[in-house]
Amino acid sequence: MSSYACRICHSSDYELVLDYGSVVPADAFLLSSKAIENEQRLPLTLVICKECRHLQTREVLDPAMLFSEYVWETGIPASIRRYCQEFADAVLVCAGNPEMPSIFEIASNDGTMLKEFKSRGSEVLGVDPARNIAQKANAAGIPTRVDFFGEEVAREVLAQHGEWDIVVARNVLAHVADLHGLIAGLGLLLGPQGTAVIEVPHLLNMYHELQYDQVFHEHIGYHSLDSIIRLCAMHELAVFDVEHIWIHGGTVRAYVTHAAGGRSPTPAVTEMLAEEQSAGILGLEVWQQFGDRAKTQKRLLRAELSSLRESGEMVVGYGASAKGQSMIQFCELDEGLVAYVADKSTMKIGTLAPGSHIPIVSPEQMRSDPVDVVVVFAWNFAREILEQEQEMRERGVKFLHPIPEPHYL
Repeated sequence: MSSYACRICHSSDYELVLDYGSVVPADAFLLSSKAIENEQRLPLTLVICKECRHLQTREVLDPAMLFSEYVWETGIPASIRRYCQEFADAVLVCAGNPEMPSIFEIASNDGTMLKEFKSRGSEVLGVDPARNIAQKANAAGIPTRVDFFGEEVAREVLAQHGEWDIVVARNVLAHVADLHGLIAGLGLLLGPQGTAVIEVPHLLNMYHELQYDQVFHEHIGYHSLDSIIRLCAMHELAVFDVEHIWIHGGTVRAYVTHAAGGRSPTPAVTEMLAEEQSAGILGLEVWQQFGDRAKTQKRLLRAELSSLRESGEMVVGYGASAKGQSMIQFCELDEGLVAYVADKSTMKIGTLAPGSHIPIVSPEQMRSDPVDVVVVFAWNFAREILEQEQEMRERGVKFLHPIPEPHYL
């Protein structure tokens, strides 16, 4: 574990926001109860840089330990597959609708997004560090290099393939300690008139909706448009447009180009920056309040679940996502409060959740059991889950949304 320095400005001066205690990495699912004895608990603390106001974890673990074998697949939620079509439409319009542009994606996962561009005739290439996931992408016809993306990998890709019309970095900034290596590499690969697209969960949503479960060992940085602009400017890149997107509980989609191109920013950029400023998320005070609010939510959720179990109700969870594991461990939940967590991922079904050791089962088991309450740990897919489990709702099963404070849907 490396010593702390801000991943954007390198200052070592920070303020504590929230201490998560010693927790097990959120994707370290256990194959059996025997594996519990070797489980490793590690500190996790959320801090804010006093110099540039970048919110981040103090701890950085070895990325090879976290990402070389991975348990998240982009293509599993139906809403994400639909989203890929919307993304391709929007990006091609913003890039000026080049005919069959070449697309490079950083952290391309199982190739679901690149598949959408390939189906429209584009040349595509992805890079992703997860061997097991990249293998699936390559098998599906999406060329994917197994590697951690940075400046060195970018130079090799540039030598082999040249520059790219569109470079995509979706949900990767949050996972990377070497932000400068990533952005420098992105700039190297981007053609002179090219468009890069950076997506990251929005700090504004994280604050307003108390998304403290965005914090886990794999997710080490939390971004505002302000932090993206600041980071890009250090590498002679400029944000020229921005959108706020519904996915993952509220996401910033920033369109980036070479600063030398002189492209003027749209009013949307100024408006979002003003919104961030007025909400106070670029200051220290609101994040102190954020930490206090998270502790209150923990108390309220535990009280609600304890009351349900004491009255004999069967309570289960839905969504064994990293976010869900973060909340489960922070709130110190166990089988006594949540009997099991249902999830669609075949890689997780039959395992035990990290830290809490709550069993992970299939959605089919949940549907066949006499369940009274489902805690929606995958709250960012709440609408999809409610539609999918309409039959359970019709028989009176209640769905509990845990944030910003527990409420029934």
